[in-house]
Amino acid sequence: MKVFVSGLGMASCLGPAVPACAAFRANLQRPSPALETDLSLPGDEFPQPITVRTLPGATFGFTGVGRLVALACEVLKDLWTRSDLEAFGAETGFYLALPDPLERGMDLGGPDDTLDQRIDSLGTRVLKASLRNLGLGWKGPRRFFGGGHVAFAQALHEAHAQLQHAGLRSCVVMGLDCLVEESTLEALMEDHRLKTLDQPVGLTPGEAGAALLLSRNETAPSPGVPNVLLRAVRLGREPHPRGSDRPSDGRALAGCARDALATVEQTLSPPLLVSDHNGEEARAREWGMVLLHLRAQDAMESSPRAWFPSLGFGDVGAASGAVAVCVATRGLQRRYAPSSTCLILSTADDAGRAAMLLEAEPSSRSKDASP
Repeated sequence: MKVFVSGLGMASCLGPAVPACAAFRANLQRPSPALETDLSLPGDEFPQPITVRTLPGATFGFTGVGRLVALACEVLKDLWTRSDLEAFGAETGFYLALPDPLERGMDLGGPDDTLDQRIDSLGTRVLKASLRNLGLGWKGPRRFFGGGHVAFAQALHEAHAQLQHAGLRSCVVMGLDCLVEESTLEALMEDHRLKTLDQPVGLTPGEAGAALLLSRNETAPSPGVPNVLLRAVRLGREPHPRGSDRPSDGRALAGCARDALATVEQTLSPPLLVSDHNGEEARAREWGMVLLHLRAQDAMESSPRAWFPSLGFGDVGAASGAVAVCVATRGLQRRYAPSSTCLILSTADDAGRAAMLLEAEPSSRSKDASP
């Protein structure tokens, strides 16, 4: 059964989905200094500003759960411009990917709560407040996922399975995260993970939210705009997670990629790779090893084309997969992606690995692009 990407919504430093993806394509950037946190290094006469990627105004003044609610509202408002959210009934699910509240300095639940319990508590509060603020109800099933950069892929995997086997007609799949608050920035500084003038190897913190509307029904795009299909989501585990003595050899992520690519017929051009590589050394090493494995398996050409959304949006944690899928979808719809397939790769800081495969529907590839 085919699953279509029927709608997109986004809230980011570059704006909502359509202008944000266009700005990313044009390599436009919107960095800003963190307002509450500076970087002080030994020997510095004055502290250095920390570069972040924040929304222009929607999240200003909000912290913690409230900031995620502000993100979610902006995403849903953008999605609402393309899909009537009020028309969804019990056969539309909601799947939300979120960060671990402990990692973002949110005091939720008890000290002995598991990650699933913390994510359920956070997700319930964020979704309930967001829907209430927009005057929306939700009759369908809802689930919450937490797994760092792989959280969105986990949510997408579940939604894809429910659409194919459980009778749901559509699903909203969303990812939200914010790495620009003071407690998170301080933790990143302590771990020497920030990209600065003195440390070029590191990440640029960002905040974003993005959502897909998935449907079993073929959409009716504008003339010449192809339908985009979600072909596969493959999840894996890295045997040597971050912090262990052995660096990743890339086999787990390459295996996810290979399994996802096996679900489609060989195309005239190799897939476009969309990676959550954020500038950190560990991710760079794994990325290189993944490319070596894929080339050895004849799954990739020697110099594959790749997009890195963190260049425009910063590292947006649990929202990174959602942002990447939006960027890839727009590339396929507008035909500026250099392939008819996009392979989105996600790597969690722990052991999670994922690959998501999108394809422009073959029957619509030959149509002329819309003006």
